[in-house]
Amino acid sequence: MGYQVLGPVYGQQVLGGAARWGVVVSGFTAGLVAGAALALVWKPRQVGLVVCAGTGSMAVPPAAMAAAVPLPALVIATGTAGTGLAVSMTVWASLVRERIPADRLGRTLSYSTLGQILPVPFGYLLAGPAAHLIGLRTTLAAGALIITTAAAVPLAIAQVRGLCLAPAEARDADGAVTPTRADR
Repeated sequence: MGYQVLGPVYGQQVLGGAARWGVVVSGFTAGLVAGAALALVWKPRQVGLVVCAGTGSMAVPPAAMAAAVPLPALVIATGTAGTGLAVSMTVWASLVRERIPADRLGRTLSYSTLGQILPVPFGYLLAGPAAHLIGLRTTLAAGALIITTAAAVPLAIAQVRGLCLAPAEARDADGAVTPTRADR
């Protein structure tokens, strides 16, 4: 129930049209670029926390729209979401590549991607009727709450909170992790 479906409606009803909504969407794209650049230089060790926080950043745009923030703040909100998403996806891909043997990587990534995108069509199907029944801003607020909850719940699992990338010195020439005493 993100801003992708209800955003154009919000753009028309609240912002005054497609041109202003285009600026908002451009903020998201700029955030994706910034997040990709950040991921080039930042190698976080606490992967579980970073991935959940990056995923949770997708709640910022619908929350900002629900609060009817001014256009510049909404652009910053979508930029924040884009940055968080790009960092989250990059860090997650690094962890999967580090932990999964090459002969199982394709299948593992397929399952991971399926789990990430499977709920999306259901949210898209529910967004319109929900906005009609309870209102646009209430639906956006509910969507932000759902996204935040979905991003935070995995942190209740100690193994998720403890997910870490191996330090560079623990990798061999191919990038594979050399088991340490703690891993055995």
